Amino acid sequence: MNIASRILTLAIASLLLAGCAPTPATETPIPSISFAGAKASNKSVVIMLPGRGDRAETFVREGFEAAGQAHGFDTVLVDAHFGYYRKRNLIPRLHEDIIEPARKAGYDQIWLLGISLGGFGSVLYAAEHPEGIDGVILLAPFLGEQDVIDEIASAGGLDNWNPASSSLKDHEIAMWSWLQTVILKKSATRLILGYGKSDRLADSYQALLDELDPARVYVAEGGHNWDTWRKLWAEVSAELDF
Repeated sequence: MNIASRILTLAIASLLLAGCAPTPATETPIPSISFAGAKASNKSVVIMLPGRGDRAETFVREGFEAAGQAHGFDTVLVDAHFGYYRKRNLIPRLHEDIIEPARKAGYDQIWLLGISLGGFGSVLYAAEHPEGIDGVILLAPFLGEQDVIDEIASAGGLDNWNPASSSLKDHEIAMWSWLQTVILKKSATRLILGYGKSDRLADSYQALLDELDPARVYVAEGGHNWDTWRKLWAEVSAELDF
């Protein structure tokens, strides 16, 4: 088993502990819904991964694709449901079926947007393929359990945390090593974080907030729900600087 498969296997084991959920069948290639903006020459695309229990069409229902049409970028809504995480094939499907074709299509800027579980998947992908992503937008992302927060806090923050001596799970180390690299400006990839003030995951973002440029952080009233995420995306999409 290669390192990507091993990391995703461990990640799935952690997620399954959170409870059972229906797991739709996976497909190859992974289904997606694409929207081109008003200009045929758009050179930027935002690829969206839904949260647990949601599907690609949820983004359409919530109007997320309209931002690209309004602000001049294309969108691809990926049906990256929980079944792909459980089958351990999210990363290869996303790479082979979505990211690589987008690059071959001529996009200069390829960004990932992940909501909740989709944020988890976005960071896992970026950690495995850092050269293929120009930016990552995380809205209320799940980034690990309490032991992650505790270890980084005990180290004195992300700047002082040493992945080499970490006791975290492999996938958590991979994710947070990538986040550390990006936030400490050792990577050209840009990172945006958005969340609701009452989000149950808000406390887990402190290590990011301590280091992330405040201009890259968006906070809205609300909890872990689409009402909040719609407000956040309206702000983020209007200010994206590809």
